[in-house]
Formats: sequence, structure tokens, C-alpha cells
Amino acid sequence: MHYSDPEAFALRLNNCLHQARISQLELANRTGLKPSQINHFCCGRRLPNLRNFTKICQSLPTADPRYLMGLAER
Repeated sequence: MHYSDPEAFALRLNNCLHQARISQLELANRTGLKPSQINHFCCGRRLPNLRNFTKICQSLPTADPRYLMGLAER
């Protein structure tokens, strides 16, 4: 699996949210993204662009960008 698979990205993103105990709404508030955008990423409907991916990584203290991209194990 790698970054171009929206469903796999969603699984990894949801794992990071769960581990950080952060809701989708809280992530939206932290990133400045719309809650609907975060929901699309969490449900595997879309992948974030580089700017939004960076915001997500910066807003999740436990997220390793390599893990989110599917390049590293947890």
C-alpha cells in the first residue's frame, strides 16, 4: 500500500486520530480545513494535496508522515 490508495490512507489517518484521541472536527479546527474535507480523507473518498497533507501531519503530534504515506510501519 502507498499514498495513492485513498482507502489505505484513510485507515492510517483514522489510526493516527484514534491514537491521538482527536476527532475529525478537532483535526479540521487544527488544520483550518473544512470538516467535510477531513471526512473525505477519513472515509477514503479523497486524498489530500501536499499542502493539506502537511497541515494534517503538523496537527497530529503522533503522526509520522512516512506512515501516513504507507512508506513505514507504525
